[in-house]
Amino acid sequence: MTTTDLNLTTLLNVSDLHKATQGGCSLTGTGFQFYYLPTVYIMVFVTGLVGNSLAIWMFVCHMRPWSSISVYMFNLALADFCYVLSLPFLIFYYFNKTDWIFGDVLCRLQRFIFHVNLYGSILFLTCISVHRYTGVVHPLKSLGRLKKKNAVLTSALVWVVVIAGISPILYYSRTGQKRNATTCYDTTTEDELPGYFIYSMCLTVFGFCIPFIIILGCYGMIVKALICNDMTNAPLRRKSIHLVIIVLAVFAVSYLPFHVMKNLNMRARLYFQVPDMCDFNNRVYATYQVTRGLASLNSCVDPVLYFLAGDTFRRKFSRATKKQSKKGEELPVQSKSEETALNSLPEYVKNRDGQF
Repeated sequence: MTTTDLNLTTLLNVSDLHKATQGGCSLTGTGFQFYYLPTVYIMVFVTGLVGNSLAIWMFVCHMRPWSSISVYMFNLALADFCYVLSLPFLIFYYFNKTDWIFGDVLCRLQRFIFHVNLYGSILFLTCISVHRYTGVVHPLKSLGRLKKKNAVLTSALVWVVVIAGISPILYYSRTGQKRNATTCYDTTTEDELPGYFIYSMCLTVFGFCIPFIIILGCYGMIVKALICNDMTNAPLRRKSIHLVIIVLAVFAVSYLPFHVMKNLNMRARLYFQVPDMCDFNNRVYATYQVTRGLASLNSCVDPVLYFLAGDTFRRKFSRATKKQSKKGEELPVQSKSEETALNSLPEYVKNRDGQF
């Protein structure tokens, strides 16, 4: 072997060592996401589309005039509805083995809509929780504060804050080539990862941790009021209990695991790229994919919240469905009456002619 060959071999070995220490962990055993994620997204799409369409129909056609909490719930349903309409692109993407064919703009828009729904839902649930806390714990003080106008202004502010806070996603999310396929990054490329990690941590603190602390504080005071006070308003008591259970379940199943695993996965991509940590990185990535599916479940769980914890939603929904069923029953009866009248018309004319 010549000196040139030895030098070339040495360079190759150094290059391999650099890859192993700087970014040598290749993901393995991730094929399950091609079946798990589209299956979850199909379920969320079907149930979320039906549930949120019914909710929007109820709020627009049968819940007027709106109460303050109905304003927040309508905006929550609207955010969920916009998200489920974007899911067919993701369903096809994962069935297509993560080969994105819809272009860079739609990739950025897809990730943007997901995050707007995620943090919009968290903030609207926070508004609903604070509203319920005020009504249960401070009923007299809240009489002049829980106005629909304030709810409308607060909802508009939530949309502005969320869209402004999520707008950097339109920069970080993009398409890229990976293994002869076009990937639509749900976070960002390796080059932009350090900046995105800082941005993601800020989103986690201000978009998740602070609202979650507020919600826990509100629910702690609500539970205390329900236990210590002899509340005569049984419907309000029941709706408050349902609200506490459903929202805490959504946070525990959807939001908390997603934020923990998303940031842990990015930290692993940044700092744990050594051979000894490759198995750990694979487990973190696989768990993160599971939590991504769980994070979308809130869009099909929120309609249950409207039904169980909304102001008169259940009663008006029952009345609306009964009204629609009665219309369906009256139509055949009316048609049968018209048919009978038409059939008897010739006989009536004949009898009338015979009289002349």
